[in-house]
Amino acid sequence: MPLRPADGMAGEIGGLAPYVRTVADGQEVFPGVHVRIAAGHTAGHAEYVVTAGGRRLVAFGDALHSPIQIEHPEWSSAFDHDPVRSAEHRRLLVEELSRPDTIAFGIHLADAVFGRVVRGADGKAVWKPVDA
Repeated sequence: MPLRPADGMAGEIGGLAPYVRTVADGQEVFPGVHVRIAAGHTAGHAEYVVTAGGRRLVAFGDALHSPIQIEHPEWSSAFDHDPVRSAEHRRLLVEELSRPDTIAFGIHLADAVFGRVVRGADGKAVWKPVDA
């Protein structure tokens, strides 16, 4: 939940303001690192795409809460404020994560936070952890 002056947080907001930089969807925030707004989860939710050496890492944050959502992107979590938009975002994200040059990072995926999305012989997308 964001800090708001109306919640009695004016002092905290003022103190943090010199250290906060807002960003726009698609903006490069560091060389090779782009921020991307993830529709439907929570207001301001962002993902980061890191590109270097012909490879990409997509840090997708809260867009996926469980590997089962890779096979079923239509399944929302209780925290999605717009389940329709978040499901569409997950569907597109799963397709993107299926690219052969892409590694994914998802903090909510327990002990397998780095992985790839691969398609089985049946065409279903599944999470395949990347060995450390």
